[in-house]
Amino acid sequence: MFPVLLLADDAPDLLEQLGTKEKYWFRIDGRRYLFKIGRPNTGENWSETIAAELAGLLGLPHAHYDLAIWRGRKGVLSPLFVPKGGRLILGNELLAELHAGYPRHEVRRVKDHTLGRIHALMTHPEIGLPPAWQPPGNTVGTAFDLFLGYLLLDAWIANQDRHHENWGLIHHQGRIYLAPTFDHAASMGQNETDGTRQDRLSTKDRGRHISAYVTKARSAIYEGKTSSKPLLTLELFQKAAAKSPQAAESWLTRLRQIPDNAVETLFEQLPLDEATPVARQFALTLLALNKQRLLEPRP
Repeated sequence: MFPVLLLADDAPDLLEQLGTKEKYWFRIDGRRYLFKIGRPNTGENWSETIAAELAGLLGLPHAHYDLAIWRGRKGVLSPLFVPKGGRLILGNELLAELHAGYPRHEVRRVKDHTLGRIHALMTHPEIGLPPAWQPPGNTVGTAFDLFLGYLLLDAWIANQDRHHENWGLIHHQGRIYLAPTFDHAASMGQNETDGTRQDRLSTKDRGRHISAYVTKARSAIYEGKTSSKPLLTLELFQKAAAKSPQAAESWLTRLRQIPDNAVETLFEQLPLDEATPVARQFALTLLALNKQRLLEPRP
């Protein structure tokens, strides 16, 4: 069973202004933690927790999340992953430095947030891989190769929130490297009602069935500045994979090797009051369908 941590009422150190959720910084045993409060009537807490575990199954460097309660409010607690003396530089700041007029203060529907720009940045020779992380074989050599793994995770879990403040680089002791993947709560249909989930699982209407639902997940990354919509999550992974096919195959192999019962076990470890049976079934079905879509041969 995933533990649920009880936080002291007087523990908060500082309010975190970044993002749309209510967040607080805590200091526990000399280490800094971020506590994010899940929005009411959503499954943001369980989806964030499960998504991080799925990232771990893929072998990705990722932020860790524990279920937690502070003053009766449920959320997730995450230790700071930036080393002492280091700095996290988010994607909007990085792209604004490189491209004049980049809308760094906007978060949604940023057409300047393109795959080409991310690829150009992350293949720069000065940007490396996390120093303590072990890549899967010798095909993952650049930050972009690792970012491909993040995009595969997004396509698997239907994460639609990879905007330019949800990825970044770490600058520490003269080195610059890709930060662990973080913020995956907008995934696995966590914001759907149980009525909608049950309907999509059981309906005979092909256009409404969950098999159609999973094909509609969109990323927050555009193919080009003139694109009308951001790329679908699977479409984004496939287009990114074409830029580094050997690394992409390494991540697909990792996904292929994950047994279904390992995923099911994660959901079994959730406290009973965190996710309803239909929410669990919906998420498991979504993951199985997206795994199949990722692994099926392309025409």
